[in-house]
Order: sequence, then structure tokens, then C-alpha cells
Amino acid sequence: MLMNRFDMTALQTRLASAAVLMPIVLVVLYYGGWPFIVLLAVLGGIALCEWIGVSLKLLGNERYIYSGLGIFYILASFTCAYFVYTTLGFFWSVIFILMVWGSDSGAYFVGKAIGGAKLAKSISPNKTWAGFIGALVMPALIGVIGLFILRGLDGFIGEQAFKIAFIGILIGVAGQTGDLLVSALKRKAGVKDTGQLIPGHGGLLDRVDSLMLAAPVYLLLMMTIFNGA
Repeated sequence: MLMNRFDMTALQTRLASAAVLMPIVLVVLYYGGWPFIVLLAVLGGIALCEWIGVSLKLLGNERYIYSGLGIFYILASFTCAYFVYTTLGFFWSVIFILMVWGSDSGAYFVGKAIGGAKLAKSISPNKTWAGFIGALVMPALIGVIGLFILRGLDGFIGEQAFKIAFIGILIGVAGQTGDLLVSALKRKAGVKDTGQLIPGHGGLLDRVDSLMLAAPVYLLLMMTIFNGA
């Protein structure tokens, strides 16, 4: 049966974690200002500590190389996340978060439901090509729905709909690539999770790995092909 493919305990934990995190993020985004800056600083600091913690499990000079790369990568990612909000505003920041979370969910549910060929077996054995397609389709749909909410049918059926769908697809690609980057680091270090902060997800880095690479991609695309929203 289809439901037997899903780990129901893990699924319930995922949903519970999302139910707690999403309202917090929405409230902070709504108020903006210092609460938003503090939230980004805290999340970025935790993610950086977890990255360095995993990197230090490597041998020789690799531990310092990967630690240094992590500092640059995480600082750049969270800086871009800050500019996503300050440049594009509340609505498109929420759409961005929903795109990333939708991409992760699409990858999980479609991958579990269909299964099939592995995407990158040596890095992340559970990822499949079917899940990857789900990871691209979901953020595209979320972007188009967001455009419809904002602009009605004119936006829904116009050129902008194709643009936001294209952006959603690339967010899916960036998110899955970011996930694989962290998975590759964990596999190299011989650890399953970056931490135990979030039930069902391991460390914070395990949860925001998709968002980190997606943030600069989203900011660049929205400011160029979507004309700053």
C-alpha cells in the first residue's frame, strides 16, 4: 500500500515542527525591523555553529577548509535572505519561504509515493528523480498561486505567471542542490544530522540547507526577470 512507504512517525514529527516554526516566521516577517534581524542572526549563528561542528570532524586541513567555506557560504546566504525581505517585501518573502518548504515537501511526498531511480545515491540515498521533479513542480505552483492572490486573473494567465513559475523551478533546483551540499558534508564527516535542535529534522542546518542556496538565486531572479516584483 502507498501509505506503507511513509514513515508515519517521522511524518507526524515533520508536520508538528512545521506547525510550530511557520507561525513564528510569519509573525517575525510581519513585524520586520529588529525582530527580523535578530531572528536571522540567531538562525545564521546556529547554522554556522552546526556547519563548523560537522567540519571539525573531518581530518587534517580539510576541517579548516570546510569551516572557512561554511563561514562564507552561510554569511552570504543569510545576507541575501535579509535583502529578499528588505527589497521584495513581506508578501514575496512569504512566497519564497513557501516555495522552499513546498519544494522540500514535494520532494519527500512524490519521492516516497513513486520511488524509482536514485538521484544521488552516494550522497543522499533516499533522494529519487521522481522526488526531484516534485521539488521543481511544487514551488512553481506556489509562485503562480501567489501571483494570482496578488494580481488576480491578469497576473495568473499573463507573462508574469510564466516568469514566476520559471523562478519556482529554479528555486527547486537551488534548494535540492543546497540540500545535497550539506548531505555531502555530513557523509564526508560520517554524521547523520548536523545537530538535534529540531525534532524530526536533526539540526537547524538540516532544515535550512535548501533555503540557504535558494535565497541568492531568488533575490537575483526576482530583481532581474521579475523586475523586483
